[in-house]
Amino acid sequence: YAERGETNRLLGRYNEALADLNRAVEAQPDSGWTLGTRGQVYQKLSRYGEALADFDKALEHDPTANWIVGERAKTYRQMGRYQDALAGFTQAIQTDPKTPWPVSERGETYRQMGRYDEALADLNKAIELNPQDAFALGTRGSVYRGLKRQNEAIADLTRAIELDPQYAFALSERGEPYRQAQQLEKALVDFDLSLRLEPD
Repeated sequence: YAERGETNRLLGRYNEALADLNRAVEAQPDSGWTLGTRGQVYQKLSRYGEALADFDKALEHDPTANWIVGERAKTYRQMGRYQDALAGFTQAIQTDPKTPWPVSERGETYRQMGRYDEALADLNKAIELNPQDAFALGTRGSVYRGLKRQNEAIADLTRAIELDPQYAFALSERGEPYRQAQQLEKALVDFDLSLRLEPD
């Protein structure tokens, strides 16, 4: 059930994933991986309290699972608990300083807080660790946009879209500087595709 639940999660079938993972947790209540995976499903369903409970329990069983520390920090960020999110991502960075994802995720947290200098420092580091990180490039492009550095924003967002053509956030973010530069046809293409990918 756990593997099928994870497959359903990856396909975005969260209710089916939850049904499978509930059965898997019943069968193996001490599996940190299964609890962490179910926590990710709760996170996607915006059931944040249940997500945090699963992540906390998963870490009791598998305290070295850095990915669970990161998923818990993402949940905190989605709840607007930015200080808890920063603490979680910092813990993940300290555990594995050569891994780019917690650095880029902490940068995204700083971006959401409007702390652009700290966001840039983290995102520059994440891109140095992995120049092909579409998420870090898209987030840095958004930071540049917030700093009114439109040319750098467009360059980063374009690179992020080249790496991940389905990256709706980057498309939406790139559309705005195009609009401001009166490149309205380009802006409209980006906004249209972004809305097709993520209508909400």
